[in-house]
Amino acid sequence: MGRWTSRAVRGGILTLLLLLAGILPGAGFLPSVPLAAPVIVPGTASDEFDELNDRVTARATPAPTPSPAPAQLILAELNPKRAPVPLGPVTYVPILYYHYIRINPNPRDRVGFSLSTPPAMFRMQMQYLADHGFHVVSLHQAVTAIKNHSGLPARPLVLTFDDGYADFYSTAIPILRSHGFTATSFVISGRMGWGGFMTPSQVVAADGMGFTIGAHTVDHVALAAQAPARALWEMQQSKLTLEGLLGHPVLDFAYPYGSYNSYDMTLARNLGFETAASTMFGSVHSAGQLFYLSRMRIGGGLPLTYFAGVVGGPPPTAAELNGTATSPTVAPSASAAVKPSATPTPTPSPTPTPSPSPSPTVLAPDRALPLWL
Repeated sequence: MGRWTSRAVRGGILTLLLLLAGILPGAGFLPSVPLAAPVIVPGTASDEFDELNDRVTARATPAPTPSPAPAQLILAELNPKRAPVPLGPVTYVPILYYHYIRINPNPRDRVGFSLSTPPAMFRMQMQYLADHGFHVVSLHQAVTAIKNHSGLPARPLVLTFDDGYADFYSTAIPILRSHGFTATSFVISGRMGWGGFMTPSQVVAADGMGFTIGAHTVDHVALAAQAPARALWEMQQSKLTLEGLLGHPVLDFAYPYGSYNSYDMTLARNLGFETAASTMFGSVHSAGQLFYLSRMRIGGGLPLTYFAGVVGGPPPTAAELNGTATSPTVAPSASAAVKPSATPTPTPSPTPTPSPSPSPTVLAPDRALPLWL
């Protein structure tokens, strides 16, 4: 009798366990509720996004990880659409924008390659501009001419650099200063001091040398995808942070990823920016387009002949193609401020020279895209 009771007890326990298992999700008896996919947040990319795929050099205090950007934003910047043809009076002035001035550290990183201009190539491009009488003007000077439809020097050109990378300070500035060229650097205010980005003291030093510092939001977010309050904070706080650091107004803004809408354009105007730059491809501008100013991206792998076509210049000489063109013999001293190019008497803007459409960037379909542009 005792043996039968013991077996009955064990059988009851086993039955109870099976019943419990049957009502538990994932045990195989009832269908389980699918688990939410894990959110994979890659590490911040350095330089052209914290060296894109393989690092973030950590600060002493860990910083929040930026939200990943949709792939279509990255593709839109790498393959920009052409700016709409302005109506009415226009001003011709190519506005170029760069990201990295470096040798791409990862040969398999196609996106990093397309956004990295090697120093030797950048040096050849600046030498080409100097050899062929281009006048590099400040963004402010170009905006004034666009707004008033006033004259600019012959072969005018504006140079801009997005994101505030450290190689703007360490590599681009010495080359620019050797020719007396100026430029605007759009700085992500929340990334100053991060690995691959300029430190606050470098931003101040660049400003003191005559280079223009513009705002590029706090966290490099796609503004058109943000709630109005977040878009306002990103734009306003980046402006206030940089103004507090530099001690003077910051008048220029660039939309991260070229992402903006009519609300963001109105914000830029109301916050006191003089202009807001897009990533649309074009070299003629009207006063009505100052808050979606078109620019032309210069990246890695572009031959000097392509660069010459973008800026509307003559074909490069053999010496320029070989990198043997004469460089300036006397470079400004380290403490000298950037001097603008010699400016002849302003003349009416020339008839726009057609610029080639940007070459599509080929991306490996099986590679994860980096997050920042």
